[in-house]
Amino acid sequence: MIVDVDETTGETRTWHYGLIARWWSEFNQAEPEELAYYGAAIRRFGEPALDLGCGTGRILLPLAAEGLDVDGVDVSGDMIDRARTAATGRGLTPGLFIQAGHDLDLARRYRTIYLCGVFGIGGRRDRDRETLHRAFGHLEPGGALIIWHEFPYADQGTDQWALWLAGRRDGLPRDWRETGDRRRAADGDEIELITRLESFDPFEQRQDLELRARLWRAGEVVREEVGRLSENLYFGQEILLLLEEAGFAEISVEVAYTGQPATPDDGTVVFIARKAKAGGA
Repeated sequence: MIVDVDETTGETRTWHYGLIARWWSEFNQAEPEELAYYGAAIRRFGEPALDLGCGTGRILLPLAAEGLDVDGVDVSGDMIDRARTAATGRGLTPGLFIQAGHDLDLARRYRTIYLCGVFGIGGRRDRDRETLHRAFGHLEPGGALIIWHEFPYADQGTDQWALWLAGRRDGLPRDWRETGDRRRAADGDEIELITRLESFDPFEQRQDLELRARLWRAGEVVREEVGRLSENLYFGQEILLLLEEAGFAEISVEVAYTGQPATPDDGTVVFIARKAKAGGA
């Protein structure tokens, strides 16, 4: 068992390293509706654009291949390395940087910045708050920040929502399942992922997840890694307040990738927050 620990701080890092980075590079592809939405958003709000939490480039690289000017940032050097390799293979040269959102410090300013499914995984709420401030500072006047977000109640078909109730968390941490999602990579290796919920705190609105990654060759496990991810859980009004506090003025909430206003029945949404134009126009 290998737990990924930052050698400088001693903190357990997010799980987006090693075999997990390889999994994302091999198997996670952007959906057509995602590419259509972000491509249209960049054309609407303008270039250059920044994919904040770009991972291995599943959204960034197809958009760059369309000729859009998109840079990428991710906390995981492993993810960025794989994104860079994939970009080179496609003849693309986007700017790719290893930085956490709360440490974002780039020389360039952007017309569009988007976060797809990464808001809340900074480990601490103060880091999430700082990420929004850094994004605001990296936008040009009139630019837009786009956040794809899933509310804690989005998946009501599971027992997850019951964990918010007293007396319903005695079974944590959950046991590891014997088998998980196992897929064959391009070179014939197989990678298997197994996830479990380690802890859940409704007061802190945070859950800790563990993920076990196994590398299989010739029917045997030759490598195993275990990573941990702390995820802060946010409801809609919290994010609106955080965006206002960061300086954003014009904020709207849409049903994910539809352009339609969100309703109380929608669990997956997109926040669009604008930075005021120069002179307040």
